[in-house]
Amino acid sequence: MNLLESLTAPGWLARLALDFNVAAVQGDSSSLRGALRTNLKHQHLGPLRIQKALYPEGPEQCHAIIVHPPGGIAGGDRLEIELHCQARSQALVTTPSAAKWYGTDLSVPASQKIEIDLKGQLEWLPQETIVFDRARVASELSVDATETGAMLGWDHLIFGRRASGETFTTGCFTQSLRVRLSDQLVWHDRLVLKGNDPLFSSPVGLRGHHAFATIWAILAEPQVWTETLLETVRAKSPQVAWTVLHPRLLVGRLLVEPLQLKVLLEQAWATLRPIVINRSALSPRLWAT
Repeated sequence: MNLLESLTAPGWLARLALDFNVAAVQGDSSSLRGALRTNLKHQHLGPLRIQKALYPEGPEQCHAIIVHPPGGIAGGDRLEIELHCQARSQALVTTPSAAKWYGTDLSVPASQKIEIDLKGQLEWLPQETIVFDRARVASELSVDATETGAMLGWDHLIFGRRASGETFTTGCFTQSLRVRLSDQLVWHDRLVLKGNDPLFSSPVGLRGHHAFATIWAILAEPQVWTETLLETVRAKSPQVAWTVLHPRLLVGRLLVEPLQLKVLLEQAWATLRPIVINRSALSPRLWAT
């Protein structure tokens, strides 16, 4: 899209660039001498920004909260996030509340594009996404990891607002999840769901569910997903269907009701975290609010 088209297109344009990088901890304390701190540089355009950089687990890992002040994404809105996780950096990114894709009468879909350049450790853990009836959405997330990159990520979707009597009867949701490891494409998951799509009830689709999640875990070299590690994960999170798609990449699928979704995802994350980034599970305080 050229500049003139960008200025005249309907909806908001929001961009956010994040750069997690490493520097030595400043100070005279002998206990911190030689320690590394993950710093965050960020730039934004429009209504998408970082609330604050936090360090609840020490200076090595930076927790960042992405805020979208409008509270929802309407027809024609465009969200773009570019994230760089430099070598030896450690970051956790989450959101304060659910993302909401609103219904629209516009033919132009709302869109989201997330590009992650991964050389350090990253946890990409946004809260759930609610797709309203009549929403038209095009969503992309791509990860490009080097041999030093390690990641835990998830994506959980809820179609319609059943508690309010609304189902996803019209509209269209398209999604692309892509992972490249050392310049090799190892996973490209594509989803297209239309209102009242037969896939919602199909036994080879969502089997009557209107909420589901995907969780993935990337190991840094030379670690690989051995059968022993896989059995450990399956034993602790049996509700998730786990598949090793590459020696470094584990993907899980979860089909449950919305109230169970987040609980089971957090359980899976707690199992994976010590394996992937060598940290015990410490849930962000934001998740409890």
